[in-house]
Amino acid sequence: MKSDLKLQEDGFCLEFFSGQGDVFQNDSSEHKELLLNENMYILQEIIIVPPDMMSQANNFSAGTFAPLRCNKPLIFTGHPDLPVQYAAIAAKVEKEKVSVARSDTGIKITADGINLLYSAPVFDSHGSGRPFMTAFNKISEVLRGFQMSESAIARTWLFIRDILNDYEELNKAREQFFEKWNPAANQILPASTGIQNHIIGNEILAFEFCAFSGEHVTVKQISSPLQNEPTAYGKLFSRAVVAGFPRSKLLFVSGTAAIDKAGASVYIGNFKSQMEFTLEVISAILKQENCSFSNVVQAIVYLKRSKDMSSCFQILDQAGFPRERTLFQPGVDICRDNLLCEIEAMAVIS
Repeated sequence: MKSDLKLQEDGFCLEFFSGQGDVFQNDSSEHKELLLNENMYILQEIIIVPPDMMSQANNFSAGTFAPLRCNKPLIFTGHPDLPVQYAAIAAKVEKEKVSVARSDTGIKITADGINLLYSAPVFDSHGSGRPFMTAFNKISEVLRGFQMSESAIARTWLFIRDILNDYEELNKAREQFFEKWNPAANQILPASTGIQNHIIGNEILAFEFCAFSGEHVTVKQISSPLQNEPTAYGKLFSRAVVAGFPRSKLLFVSGTAAIDKAGASVYIGNFKSQMEFTLEVISAILKQENCSFSNVVQAIVYLKRSKDMSSCFQILDQAGFPRERTLFQPGVDICRDNLLCEIEAMAVIS
């Protein structure tokens, strides 16, 4: 389950866990490894369970045994033909060098010149339109609670129940949010994923974010050589963002699909070509930071059609993409009806 890639800094280490199958139940040796160390905190946890296991979903969460050291998990309903899928980001800290602040809204790690905040999931179960703005305002509330500002946001994840109908409303709310606190056109916008919501429950929107600040942290936007920026067609997020620390970097690649430099969807109706192009785009982004698929510590593949799963696995394997570090969500809508797949990735660069 554990990746051999870590982000090691003075005073703390980020470790990345992912995998599939029953070994991730909370009484397994895998979870004990996470929870027996009182200096280990679970910053982010994603669990995808097949429909017949929805009632058992919490059994796979590290928070069941160590709630005071874990953010709450995001739990999704997955495909019936796939096993339980699990991913987590854990921070192992040296308490004499690092302070940890935790509340129901997030976990903040503070080291020398470094502030690192991962929010807990935030949910909204009301109708579309105005509640999206309410949801974005909650981001500000979380940040204020940890003495951080909106400009520190590096990555957002937005899961929308009816993305094909509500995506534009969501983007209006996002635009109002950024205009309110950051009118400068050249300010860094976070990387982001906006995808259909298969959260267990009735929420129309679920989101998470992470933020970084401090004199020993740099956050910069990474462009995509094969695509234009989303701002060119009115979407306020970056293709990728890298957070740089004294010893290493954490690269967030936004949810990426088959969109060309003009902002148009390409290879419409052809899953194989869309998937291959998406991987080519991600590879080109990684190369700009002198890394490759081998640096990817976690990824999620979203498929509009469940029938494309077998082809998806073959394409990933042929490209050398780390399938063992990847979660799969078939049967979800992408932000455009003519897009058949989307991939997000996170890489560690030493």
